[in-house]
Amino acid sequence: MSAPCVICTGLVTVDVVYDLEKLPEEGRKARAVDARMIAGGGALNAAATIASLGGHAMLAASVGDDEFGRVVRKKISELGIDDTLFRTLPGVGTAHSAVLVTPGGERTIVNRRDDRLFGTWSAAIPAAFDAVLADTRWPDGAVALFDCAGARGLPAVLDVEAPVRPAGAALLRATHLAFSEQGLNDYAPGSPAAALGRIPGGVWACVTRGTDPVLCRDAGGRFCEVPVFPTQALDTLGAGDVWHGAFALGLAEGLVEADAVRRANASAAVKVTRRTGEAWPTPAEVAALMARTGAA
Repeated sequence: MSAPCVICTGLVTVDVVYDLEKLPEEGRKARAVDARMIAGGGALNAAATIASLGGHAMLAASVGDDEFGRVVRKKISELGIDDTLFRTLPGVGTAHSAVLVTPGGERTIVNRRDDRLFGTWSAAIPAAFDAVLADTRWPDGAVALFDCAGARGLPAVLDVEAPVRPAGAALLRATHLAFSEQGLNDYAPGSPAAALGRIPGGVWACVTRGTDPVLCRDAGGRFCEVPVFPTQALDTLGAGDVWHGAFALGLAEGLVEADAVRRANASAAVKVTRRTGEAWPTPAEVAALMARTGAA
């Protein structure tokens, strides 16, 4: 039996990560405790998670023909991610970020990306896949894949981050909307429950809230909370991307949403205990964490 296939589309970056004792004051120099360069971005991190958890991850995204792009290409190959839909664009710079991480694991990100990386979708969509995961960074890519998923009755998951407005067409096509707190506040300011309640019926939606339970609203308008797994965070960079990848894979495998959220919560909890780029959650690690807390 072949592994379930999830197509991931959206942002791919190269992150230069600096570990700091504290954020520097404006106009002052600061010395990093450690530094490293990693291939990242929401789409790549989600695809890496899917591959690590045993799924077939296809990455539909673009990089430039520069050194950063070559770093990304190398990492995709190492991670076993299917690059059939991956493009290298001549004359364009790869998206890149400076990431400042403080001892509690929180991160501050400065990103530079060229809009030409996110043009009109032009690739042939594969004949067989089981779910699509997109973020709001490439709306045209999300729309193209969501239309195809919709025609086949497959899950179309949108990682909704601010700014939300440019991805309005993708929101209308998604079967599952997974908001960050910032993304939900940008979509509809107010309490999380009130904001989720404003989403049209027929769409499943949730908001991840760090160490607080994930608040979910099903397609019928019913609410529930799914607790997260207590853990000591070392590095939260990419934790949301891991969550989205694990959630989309769960849907591709046929899990009901509540069970997919629980496993996504466990996957993100495993991720934050290690530095980004060092390793990805494995099925054994996720199962062990869920078993220890009685949620397997």
